[in-house]
Amino acid sequence: MLDLRVTAVVVAHNGARYLPTTLDALAGQSRPVDFSVGVDTGSTDDSASILQLGLPVGAPVVGSPARAGFGAAVRTAVAQIPQRKAAAEGTENQDWLWLLHDDSAPGPTALEELLLAVERAPSVTVAGTKQVHWDNPRELLDVGLSISRWAERLTLIDVDEHDQGQYDARSDTFAVNSAGMLIRRDVWDALGGFDPALPGVGDDIDFCWRNRLAGHRVVVVPAAVMRHASSRGTGPVGSRAARRAEVFLRLKHAPLWQVPFLAIGAVLGGVGRLLLGLLAKDPAHGTGQLLASLAAALRPVVLTRARRGARRTRRLPRGVVRPLLTPRREVWAHRRSVLEAFTARGAVAGGGGTGAVPEQDVPAGDSNDDFAALAAPGRAWVGAGALAAAAVLLGVSLLALRSWIGAPSLAGGALLPLPPTPGEIWEKASAWWVPLGSGAPGHGSPFSYLLWALSALGLGNPNAALVTIHLLALPLAGLAAWFAAGALTRSRGLRLWAAFFWAAVPALQVALGSGRLGALLAHLLLPLVLLGLVRAVGAAASAPSATGEVRLRPGTNGTPSWTAAAAAGLLLAAVTSAAPSLLPAAVLGIAGACLILRRRARTLWWSLLPPLVLALPVALSVGLEPRGLLGDPGVPLQFSAAAAWQQVLGYPVSFDALAAPAGVPAAGPWALVAALVVGAPAVLLAAGALFSGRRRPAALSAWAVALLVLASSAASAHLPVAAGPTSLIPPFPGPMVSAFSLAVLAAALLGADRFTSSMPATGGRRRGVRPLLVAGAVVLALGPVVSLGLWTLPHVLTTPASGTAAPASAGAATAANGTADTSSDGRAAASSTRFGTDVQISASPARTLPATAADRGNGPDRTRTLVLRRTEEGAIDAALVRGGGTTLDALSPLYAARAVQGSPGAADVRGDDDATATLRTSVAAITGGTGIDPREDLRTLGVGYVVLRQSGTAAELLAGQLDSVPGLAAVGSTPSGWLWRVVPPATPAGVEDAGAQTARVRILDASGNAEALVRSGPLTVDADIPSGSEGRTLVLAERADPGWKATLNGRVLDSQSTGWAQTFALPAAGGELEVRFVSPWQPWVEAGQAAVLLITLLLALPLPTRLKLSRLPAAARPEHGRPPAPSGPRRGGRSPEEPMRHRSGSLHTGADRGGDQHGTGPGLVGSNPGKTKA
Repeated sequence: MLDLRVTAVVVAHNGARYLPTTLDALAGQSRPVDFSVGVDTGSTDDSASILQLGLPVGAPVVGSPARAGFGAAVRTAVAQIPQRKAAAEGTENQDWLWLLHDDSAPGPTALEELLLAVERAPSVTVAGTKQVHWDNPRELLDVGLSISRWAERLTLIDVDEHDQGQYDARSDTFAVNSAGMLIRRDVWDALGGFDPALPGVGDDIDFCWRNRLAGHRVVVVPAAVMRHASSRGTGPVGSRAARRAEVFLRLKHAPLWQVPFLAIGAVLGGVGRLLLGLLAKDPAHGTGQLLASLAAALRPVVLTRARRGARRTRRLPRGVVRPLLTPRREVWAHRRSVLEAFTARGAVAGGGGTGAVPEQDVPAGDSNDDFAALAAPGRAWVGAGALAAAAVLLGVSLLALRSWIGAPSLAGGALLPLPPTPGEIWEKASAWWVPLGSGAPGHGSPFSYLLWALSALGLGNPNAALVTIHLLALPLAGLAAWFAAGALTRSRGLRLWAAFFWAAVPALQVALGSGRLGALLAHLLLPLVLLGLVRAVGAAASAPSATGEVRLRPGTNGTPSWTAAAAAGLLLAAVTSAAPSLLPAAVLGIAGACLILRRRARTLWWSLLPPLVLALPVALSVGLEPRGLLGDPGVPLQFSAAAAWQQVLGYPVSFDALAAPAGVPAAGPWALVAALVVGAPAVLLAAGALFSGRRRPAALSAWAVALLVLASSAASAHLPVAAGPTSLIPPFPGPMVSAFSLAVLAAALLGADRFTSSMPATGGRRRGVRPLLVAGAVVLALGPVVSLGLWTLPHVLTTPASGTAAPASAGAATAANGTADTSSDGRAAASSTRFGTDVQISASPARTLPATAADRGNGPDRTRTLVLRRTEEGAIDAALVRGGGTTLDALSPLYAARAVQGSPGAADVRGDDDATATLRTSVAAITGGTGIDPREDLRTLGVGYVVLRQSGTAAELLAGQLDSVPGLAAVGSTPSGWLWRVVPPATPAGVEDAGAQTARVRILDASGNAEALVRSGPLTVDADIPSGSEGRTLVLAERADPGWKATLNGRVLDSQSTGWAQTFALPAAGGELEVRFVSPWQPWVEAGQAAVLLITLLLALPLPTRLKLSRLPAAARPEHGRPPAPSGPRRGGRSPEEPMRHRSGSLHTGADRGGDQHGTGPGLVGSNPGKTKA
């Protein structure tokens, strides 16, 4: 006869809300327990006192460290159980432990049913209960536990599945929940209790696993029911713990030879879960899964100890548990069932709303509507305004810029053509050597990456994309502003005005006319950056529902959006690449927003990563000289910066306020009047938004950004980034004026939206304010009309020039004067002004050098071409040009900044280095008429041809002079200018001396004569060279730098310092020659850039609706069908319900659907075929 003694062990941790009910249920058992022990694990609420008062008199209550886990708490309790007296004759003592959580209340007959089950089957040493929801006892949580072949915890219970007795026939199961687990004491002692390596999640699975391998049975007793508040431990922490336990169990119970492979597989699986988390717009969850996989796999000492303990108690082979594992097909069917259930509920929730829901600061799982047009009343299609604005602006653009239609390319001002293929752009963008003139160390401009991406607009023809983006600049700007305005206002009229206002901002017109492609692209993209940032913090305007209920959509109503933050980061990277001067203001503004908004801005910080990693290689190249980081892309142009009040009105370059606009015959200060009409209404409306009630904080933020960029513009004026013909050149303020205008536009929309939304819909009051509305609308509309009219009128009155013109040289010793106005002080000679919008660019051929020179420059010799141009002032511009001509992607702000030295406010032009001095000497010899032979210097520079641009009578006179220069053979006049070939001196036999030939890479003998010319690429050398004499050298027409590395047949060649050109000592033997420029930062920077940009792209991809997961709290989701649980003390300060997680194709909450603090909740929810559901 058995004498059963049951000891109840109640473990509590901040469970004061649930503990009284649990203790009452324990006291009300039909078969009372024989002894009770309470354990408090460091609770900060009243749990310890409730245990002392609620347990029977004499029941000990002890403490246990919270971090030690549930198993340690039970071991502490077991040590308090008194020894039993010896059993009477004919009886056998048998002790049992009944484990209870503070939030698990057993049914009245739970213990009785459990004891009946173990009495009927002596082989059963562990028995568990049926788990139902605490608040809804009809809802099942688990009826026994199982695992997949990968040790993933499973319950195979459907979402919200009701208990209808469908599982009451279950008995033997792989494992049972530790809440309500009945364990035979001698088995507990023999197995050593729960594994300390699993202090929470997974401890019950592991114990039951070891129990079965020791030869015992585990059963679930459906008649014993346990109410369990399973959602208390869910969330990111529980999810990571579940993954860590899953991997650890997999490694602990596998054969030894499989452990290394399983560990590697677990880490790779963690990487896969990270990618899935990124796609599901939950990078924190994905990162947690990867870290949990690493934490479990990289614990060799703990794993060895756990495996040794499991081996000591194992009596049966590992395969004995295989029939109890859930087959893979059933696991996947179950996951599909869960996904379909949540997809259906998400569609219902998304369509009709869920009622008023408190604002959440948890980033949302995003959907396709992150950048979609916001919904509007269904009387008319909301996109009609966008199409109307785009159509009107397209007509204006084509009328004004009609001479560019069909152009092969564009050039002039700061603009140059692009190379014929996107691959050439990418090569220059990713190189760590600047291929301008004689070259210089430094990473390619990030702007070239943007040019490479834009080449897709031309279907692989970059120059076609260049022409297209200029012709479509106005409609694209309008569309961008229209979309961005939708995040700030629901008014169609205001969105339409915003589109026209943004397309008419003078900063866009100045960029368009002066060829400043970077400023142009920044202006087009800035509204989309604003849209992304607003939606990233959940501040976008939302469409009202038919019932007036609030819906939590990503980007609205305080629900942050990872998709929007990532998209904003990519767009901001493009903007700061096109306008690097905006980078400091962007960093300060977003960092400030993160500090102020705190958790609501938890997604916003990611938007800073793409622009920072894209600028990182340039920052490493410039070192302590920030000029190269902040310079504008394109040809450096001088300009006269506008005064602060003119920049506030939207004008980046100065104009004569007392003059008349060009095309306007009336005299007087009409320029000032026009400027005020264009910019003042928006500024005044934005200022009024500071007094607009609940929208005031947003308006204050907009004004803070406006003042920040205005201050940045003022500060940048004191930091020269290039040298012009007559002065140093600071960053162009156009992008900062655009950013200021956008902030003003945002504040104006907020103020106007507040005013219109507060107006009465009908009645006399509305009729009374109608005249004010009409007057305000007219004033606002007048600004874009005047701006576009003053920009278009001079173009209409001017006959477009026919033909194409070659652009001015880039990289010249002096740059062309690019002042925005017709005179240096910004005043027009005829007392008229175009506000700096003069068109300096025109149609141009894609190749800017004569064909002969271009073919040699792109051939294996890679010779350079010296391009000369006589300015109107009589000066000579000279440029050392590579390939078929300098292209826009080859220009580098870093290279331009080399010409400037000194601190801000005390900067000056840097003196010539040896390479520049050699160029200047050769130009002086060619143009000076002294008869000096320039060939030696030209050979060192790698020059094979000389081109003189056709620029008037002075150029013709200079051309006649060049015909008499020794070593120059006239080829003739070409559309790109007059052409001369550099010929070597003749030998006594009257033939050209082959030893005087030139190329980018030459082999010189000991006497300095050219022994051979080496085939070369634009930046690298991969060629077979013949053997030659001793003492020869390899010379590159590139500036010497430690980054140049050369090998011959794999052997590293020694670098020599003989002048400015890079030289290597070359042995007499021939073989395979390789020359590269190598930066020590290159592999690390490129890996970091690739990782950040790949993750950002994954985050920016909109999640299909079918895969969207609800991020509302569990109690607020419509599928739960019950009210939120009452407030009260909570575990670890966490909310009782946390958002659902998407992991590896399945849906989990924390340690599984019902995991709690002790890791005892049920696993993945799902269904089996043929089960009945309520």
